Amino acid sequence: MDNVITIDRFNKLTGRETLHPLVGIVDLSPGRLHEDLCQPCNFYALICNSGGVEPFTSFCLLCPGEMFRVPSMAHGGDGCYSGVLFHPDLLCDTPLERHIGDYPARCRCHGGLTERERRIISTSLREIDRELHHAIDRYSSTIIVSHIELLLNYCTRFCSEGRG
Repeated sequence: MDNVITIDRFNKLTGRETLHPLVGIVDLSPGRLHEDLCQPCNFYALICNSGGVEPFTSFCLLCPGEMFRVPSMAHGGDGCYSGVLFHPDLLCDTPLERHIGDYPARCRCHGGLTERERRIISTSLREIDRELHHAIDRYSSTIIVSHIELLLNYCTRFCSEGRG
């Protein structure tokens, strides 16, 4: 299991505190990652990549078991990466658990997003981060999953508008 990257391990590699064992925010600017990441993950990851020029020029949803790749600056990683990581256990007994399989194909697109679309993604990620900074209680998972599902639905919309 050492060759699989977990949310906690990702946080440690990127210098972030693990605020929730099943959810993490990705916020990598150039030079923040000192070694390449290229390992299978045990979580879902909705990653937005700026490509170094324009904010959020592409995004995709990775599934558990897929290769999680983020190059370090030493190996051509000049872009910024933002997004959310969430473990499948977070989705247990939620409507998203039944529909998560529909999203990977719909949440992969390349091409610049409008300013409005970038704001929507940024706002959604901030809302998830805000909830992660709230003390974990019996509502935490439901609220976080709702924000993740909303973000996935927006990404599906953006990808269907001719950027796939």
